[in-house]
Amino acid sequence: MAFVNRYKFPLAVSVLVLLMAGYLLYTYGPWKKEELPVILEVPDFTLTDLDGEPLSFSESEGKIRLVYFFFASCPDVCPITTRVMSFVQTELQERGLFGDKVEFHWISIDPYRDTQEVLEQYADGFKADRSGWHFLRGEAEEIVKIAKGFNLGVINPDPDNLVHSDIISLVDEQGRLRSYIRGGGDETLTPEKVLEEIDKLL
Repeated sequence: MAFVNRYKFPLAVSVLVLLMAGYLLYTYGPWKKEELPVILEVPDFTLTDLDGEPLSFSESEGKIRLVYFFFASCPDVCPITTRVMSFVQTELQERGLFGDKVEFHWISIDPYRDTQEVLEQYADGFKADRSGWHFLRGEAEEIVKIAKGFNLGVINPDPDNLVHSDIISLVDEQGRLRSYIRGGGDETLTPEKVLEEIDKLL
């Protein structure tokens, strides 16, 4: 019996070491996804899409959504951000995710000039796939309220005084805001950076 016990102990230690090593690799290994915090629950809202139809944010529940406040005549950060996102769209299309698993919601803060026709031209200029890229419009006060639901600022009392946060909001399938991505005003914005954030929720 003493002979058996002498070999059982080293074997038990070896098994324990292997189990601990496996646990550490699983928990801290390079493939482990970074967990994004839950910042807030996004309140539901309804705006008008490019077909002139009402679209509620909750209709896309079950999908990852990227939300950006912009205006079509914006001369700097908006077109840069939208251009980057057009490349993100292409990558997601190639992966079979765009429209089915991931959507973009671009919300105009300029109800004075961003008519349905203007937004259609804007969307076409960036080759937006409307099956998953929604361009939305509404009343000025309504847009300000929606932006506050994302903890973002929008000022739009008249067409000559338009201010918005240069932030892409990443919202998960349950309607929870999980990450803020700096927009085109940040030179570090790249398609790869956006895709990396999206992948953390997939």
